[in-house]
Amino acid sequence: MNKKTIAGAAVALVVVAYGGATWYLGQRAQSSYEEALVDLRQALGPEAIVSEEYHKGFFSSQAKLVLQWTPPRTAEQVEANVPPSPPLRLAVNSTVHHGPLAGRRLAAAVVDSRFALEGLDAQATKDLAKVTAPTLTTVHHLTGRHDLHFQLPAGEVGNEEMTLRWQAMVTDMTLSGDRKRVKGSFQWPEFAMVGMPGGTPDEDDEEAKPAARITMAMKGMDGTFENEVIEGMWLFGPGTGTVRLAEMDASSTPAAGGAATSLFSLKEVAGSSTIESNGATISIATALNGKGSMGPLNFESVGFEEKFQRIDLETIKRFQQALIEAYRTQGLANAASQTEERILALLEESAPRLVAALPAYSMKLMATYQGQQGQIEYGGEVQRAPSAEEVAQTGWKAALIKGSMLNASARLPKAWIAPIAEAAGKKDMKSEDMDAMIGMAQAAGFLRQEGDNLTSVVKMEAGQVKLNGKSIDLPKGTF
Repeated sequence: MNKKTIAGAAVALVVVAYGGATWYLGQRAQSSYEEALVDLRQALGPEAIVSEEYHKGFFSSQAKLVLQWTPPRTAEQVEANVPPSPPLRLAVNSTVHHGPLAGRRLAAAVVDSRFALEGLDAQATKDLAKVTAPTLTTVHHLTGRHDLHFQLPAGEVGNEEMTLRWQAMVTDMTLSGDRKRVKGSFQWPEFAMVGMPGGTPDEDDEEAKPAARITMAMKGMDGTFENEVIEGMWLFGPGTGTVRLAEMDASSTPAAGGAATSLFSLKEVAGSSTIESNGATISIATALNGKGSMGPLNFESVGFEEKFQRIDLETIKRFQQALIEAYRTQGLANAASQTEERILALLEESAPRLVAALPAYSMKLMATYQGQQGQIEYGGEVQRAPSAEEVAQTGWKAALIKGSMLNASARLPKAWIAPIAEAAGKKDMKSEDMDAMIGMAQAAGFLRQEGDNLTSVVKMEAGQVKLNGKSIDLPKGTF
């Protein structure tokens, strides 16, 4: 056998092997697509999927999925006996590139999907004229890992009353082969909202009040996340996340023209979140820090902290399952009212489980202005789950309060009062008038002065309420 024959046989073998691998991976891609449709039907209900097509080729396949949502009738439509709006359809067109070299990558398959809305009326079509359909690229690796790249191109949507503008937004995510871990990042360079709500005349005004144009903008937002996946749950899972925001501000401009007035501004914001679970409960902690202003007040630093602790996992699963079940069985048009009723029923059913986990919540706002720090914080905690006898005697509400603790406190530097009053439009308030008001609040027990700060603390524990350390009587029948 000569060298040319051997080389030809080798090439033929490679072609056959590659062709066989491509055919096999094409079959696997179609099977995975069909399995995903089964899961989607179970989640949304069979009525949500209008049609689905899959045209298999050798090197690639074409798929189209059409989902339908029927907007619920508004109160005005019901009162006027107007028929409901036509269904809104979301078409997902996908090109499935078969491996092992899928889309010039070593992978089992690469899926390029494009989303488009169908069934829009003339006004909606006009409002969305500057919107480009988002795309999703999914890489299914031979190892079982999945990489997702979602991009919403720059665009604009709106009308005379409200307009949204954004630069291209990108989210990248990786799901592990065992589907137990997810990590990713997102970049949202700029997002802006401009609105000019009209004034509404009242009984005393012959004409509507002048409208103001409200502008809200966010710039330079990006973040990362890495979480474990808890079976039977979505959105929550042990892990960490970070976020950065270069700037966020809001301003108001008179509709007739004139200078813009700053409402608030945040800059150089850095945040983090941590989710922990022991298998029975979940705890979530979030923190944000940056610089900011509110009106004419420029704060050297602002901060926010929030914690949810010991929230029963099984209860969260039930709430999420209730949402999915409502959409699956009632359809999107009727799910809202059904979900609210089911959530209230679930809350009553799950109350013993939630309380037994001894949940807690706390929130703190902090700011530094002219070198002095002020803060507001509040929270609550179930310290002891009520017994069945206590619930039978006094009811859930009273029994729960006896075993819980609620608290709220504030610390305000006295030097802040004059600038705050001026920012609120009370520029003519005299210092002696402010001192008199503070003195009255102190005499009534609502405030205490500690050095250069005014403080107030309210605490309720074991059914007893204390204001600045002194017990106070609440109206009879409060609990």
